[in-house]
Amino acid sequence: MRIWILLAVTLSGCSAAPSTSLSDAGQHRLNLGLEYMKRGHLERARQHLDKAYADAPGAEAVIIALGQWYLHKEKLNSALLLYQQALSWQPMSGALYNNYAIALCLSGHWQQALVMFDHAQRLQQDVAANRAQCLTSR
Repeated sequence: MRIWILLAVTLSGCSAAPSTSLSDAGQHRLNLGLEYMKRGHLERARQHLDKAYADAPGAEAVIIALGQWYLHKEKLNSALLLYQQALSWQPMSGALYNNYAIALCLSGHWQQALVMFDHAQRLQQDVAANRAQCLTSR
């Protein structure tokens, strides 16, 4: 599976969400997880991402990184569920809608993906490259 994920690291949240503020240690764990993932060391990445998630389970950057990890491991349903849950806490996150759309596209739900790209775009998220990739992968 070809992964074409755009990482958006802006943090946002709402009061009903789990903790959205990463501590310095949590941010360090997130950075390590992303670096391990970039190098293809997915199991080591997961260890660090889990610790970042434990630090701030509602942090947008952590949710996106975990979603990417699921996509790299071809666990599409897990990525979809993670993004759905996060969007219930953070319905104004263009980055989450964008990444949810990517997961939908990779799972073959192109029409739903296009709707989610539209939501992301309305929230000022740049989705042009991801939308184009989704359309050409059908």
